[in-house]
Amino acid sequence: MLKKAKRWHLFADEIHPLPVRQNVGRALAHEDKLRLLRTSAARPEWQTAAWAAGLALNTTMRGCEIKGLCWRDVDMMERTITIRNSKTEAGERVLPLNADAWAVILELYERAKTMSAVEGSHYLFFSCEVAKVDPNRPMKSWRTAWRRLTRAVTCPACRTLQDPGQTCTNGECGLDIVKQKSPFAGLRFHDLRHAAITELAEKANSDSVIRSIAGHVSPKC
Repeated sequence: MLKKAKRWHLFADEIHPLPVRQNVGRALAHEDKLRLLRTSAARPEWQTAAWAAGLALNTTMRGCEIKGLCWRDVDMMERTITIRNSKTEAGERVLPLNADAWAVILELYERAKTMSAVEGSHYLFFSCEVAKVDPNRPMKSWRTAWRRLTRAVTCPACRTLQDPGQTCTNGECGLDIVKQKSPFAGLRFHDLRHAAITELAEKANSDSVIRSIAGHVSPKC
């Protein structure tokens, strides 16, 4: 309106628009989601990251919410998870578990039983430092596993999954793989939340349903 009235020039130098956030998350196609989960299950040292990814992709949970889960938060009868602590009040919510998320919970429960770590106050993702397990403390991070998982490349000749390098680690292959790049390079764990929210929207869920499942999200999520 000011421009139309030829008065914008009187204010233009004093008005500074807020910066527009460009990086609002990376969504994954369904095929990429399945490929990521298959890759994460390829190595035992990536197992924790694989479980966490399975929950994030199927529940919209943030990494901090997953790390904070205790067994008292899991309703085995109703197949739901209660998020009691989150970044915002809107993040405190009850989440339904689909078949894939429920399968992850069952695997975590079986692991917990072998370590007598199934009391209500015990964490699903418990601390394990220097081979010492402490179910009363949450694990700090799966950053190392996530970084190696998302950087791993597959040799196009022999299909060997490996860290990036000059040549294939398969001695019988030895192909030059220096230009091979992981399809998940640069993928943040938080992007899995964006992928889950996008999938909810693609299934024609209403905005209110998406907000109730994901907690407080911006329209750009």
